Amino acid sequence: MTISGPVTGAVEDPAAVVARLLAPEGPGDPYPLYHALRSAGPVHRAGNIHFVSGYAECQAVLAGPEFRVQDPEWYDINLPGWRDNTATRLMYQSVQSRNNPDHNRLRRLVTGAFSPRRMAGYAEVIDRITDGLLDRMAQAGADGGRVDVMEQLAYPLPTAVIGEILGVPEADREHFRDLAVDFFRVMDIVTDHETRERMDTAAAALLEFWTGMAGERRRAPREDLTTELVEACDAGLLSQDELLGIAMFLFSAGYGTTAALLGNATEQLLTHPDEAARLRAGECAVEAVVEESLRHETPTQIAPRLTGEDCTVGGVDIPAGQLLVCLLGAANRDPARYEQPDRFWPSRPPGRVLSFGGGVHYCIGAALSRMEATRVLPRLLRRFPRLAPAGPRVRRPALRMRLHTSFPVSL
Repeated sequence: MTISGPVTGAVEDPAAVVARLLAPEGPGDPYPLYHALRSAGPVHRAGNIHFVSGYAECQAVLAGPEFRVQDPEWYDINLPGWRDNTATRLMYQSVQSRNNPDHNRLRRLVTGAFSPRRMAGYAEVIDRITDGLLDRMAQAGADGGRVDVMEQLAYPLPTAVIGEILGVPEADREHFRDLAVDFFRVMDIVTDHETRERMDTAAAALLEFWTGMAGERRRAPREDLTTELVEACDAGLLSQDELLGIAMFLFSAGYGTTAALLGNATEQLLTHPDEAARLRAGECAVEAVVEESLRHETPTQIAPRLTGEDCTVGGVDIPAGQLLVCLLGAANRDPARYEQPDRFWPSRPPGRVLSFGGGVHYCIGAALSRMEATRVLPRLLRRFPRLAPAGPRVRRPALRMRLHTSFPVSL
């Protein structure tokens, strides 16, 4: 199998670019590094990993059935002892870390919660939660002081929505959201000792919480996704570890990606006030703003895959069983696919972004994340027509997720 072809020309050493990308300062502004890497060609090997930065190559890898994800069998060989660690044991048995037939078996158990019928009902939930959060935001900024749009809106909204879907008690959502941030670091490419310790502590606390939740649903079922997973587990359709892993993954990923999208889109609108004015006045489609934000500042920046057979990607021959990392943030700014790729331009001609992956592992919650953003952004701008940045913005220092930790604004 061959995907696309090589790119030639004088370029910076790709290995050096990858090293800078993976260094602590790399995630701060990865786009110049993405461009430098892609200018050398769409695929480069660094160590035992092939990094894919071209749009066409990433799209083909994500959609190709011959490419697989790292699953328990792979981890048994490449990460011995992973089953003895709570964070890895649960994350690596969840739906996103399984290949077929296990992937389809587990995915079928959760897709019902994201069906068109359920999604229609979520719109009212999103609006109700958003209006309450905007009221709280107005109160926090009533004295003219700064408020943090992440703390007041971007984090609590998706946390509340996925909490409603899973049935997490309202009083527990904020606490376990913070733990989920640390737990989800298990998916990062590079972690240090302190991060791993925080990850393990969070995983233990989340395991205790979700084990208790599952027990409660067995005693008193409710109309939520956790009850559906418990009933499936008791029917032999998935194991207890799979149940807990799916719940923990959905709660962590279900808020993180949307929080990143809301923060990134708000940043782009406030630093492009003409676009904010057009959206506020209804002169442009909010869906176009959301898609452009997903492209311009991709929330999930990387997607690992394994070669299931010998193949050629971007002119590079890759044997079966090798690890590829699709750099989604690089692919979504590929000049071969997008005119003026570094420009935030909602009115650009429509094109499929790779922000939610592709193929059988396309993000389960993509439609929900888009719905939250399309319903929130116009409400935010119309409620606070003088909304403006009010201090330095801080991002989470990790390559996988392009996420603000702090975003101060004035109302």
